[in-house]
Amino acid sequence: MPEDIAPASEAVVICTRNRPDVLRETLRSVASQSGAAERPVLVVDGSDREEAERTARVVQDWSDEEAPVHYHRYSGAPAATRQRNAGVALLPDSVEIVHFIDDDATLRAGYFDALRAALEHHPHLLGVGGIITASGGTSPRPSVHWGHRLFLLRVDRPSRVLSSGQTTPAWPIGTEDLQPAEWLSTCASSYRARVFDTHRFDPAVEGPSPRLEDLDFSARVAEDGPLAVVPGARCVHRVSSRNRRGTAATARERLVRRYWFVRKNMDHPLNRLAFWWSALGQLAALVVSSHPDRNAALWGYLQGVWQVWTRAHSLLYEESTGA
Repeated sequence: MPEDIAPASEAVVICTRNRPDVLRETLRSVASQSGAAERPVLVVDGSDREEAERTARVVQDWSDEEAPVHYHRYSGAPAATRQRNAGVALLPDSVEIVHFIDDDATLRAGYFDALRAALEHHPHLLGVGGIITASGGTSPRPSVHWGHRLFLLRVDRPSRVLSSGQTTPAWPIGTEDLQPAEWLSTCASSYRARVFDTHRFDPAVEGPSPRLEDLDFSARVAEDGPLAVVPGARCVHRVSSRNRRGTAATARERLVRRYWFVRKNMDHPLNRLAFWWSALGQLAALVVSSHPDRNAALWGYLQGVWQVWTRAHSLLYEESTGA
């Protein structure tokens, strides 16, 4: 258990596993934010034994600084969903806003201020998120052509959930105004604490990225009230190579979990048909791709099709327990 966390109106929850050096850089970014001394940070660690000792030392280094960083060693089977749920449960009752960031994210100046201001000025919002860029500063806005639209893979609108279960990321659209969102990434998102009276991250979701647990959680919250993206809140996702699947496994899991999301949250015959239509489009794109990892991605994708079709995956043959 972490030491007592002092009462505060907002808090940060960071889940980590076997990434002490990566976490150190993230904590440096969090501590540099204005108001850091009044914003407690809870690190929920699912690391293996030796890495957990290193992670605890990283947090201890910060506990002597102005930023109040607390450490909690998660005792259950590691999973980002379970660790986030545990982190929320450990926060003091005074917390009104819960900020989630990944352990490999670097926040730009004013990140928390922008998200907090949006929630304070727009009381109808249940959650807000920021704009996430890659380490090289590349824009999150994907290219969209007729094939993407035809196969329900992408649209030229940010933060959308398509009928196929496919999504578009958040990106700036030439204005600093709030942007309505249908889902939020936990790499950079914040929710009112009262949301967790009703919703939890689905503990059935486990394993390294991609998991899509943030899509599942935020889409369920969006059924109760609106979400938005705050363009003034920016962060860089450094994408640590640790706890990542290989190309084939990524292609397989992304397809399986997309179907799991559709079945759980959009379970209508037309949505299932839209999912398979988009899957056909993705398959065609892989077949004609010239990417050097194309064969591995194609093999993993075909494995995913088989698992979806036969329900040979834990998320598909067991009922999810998330609320």
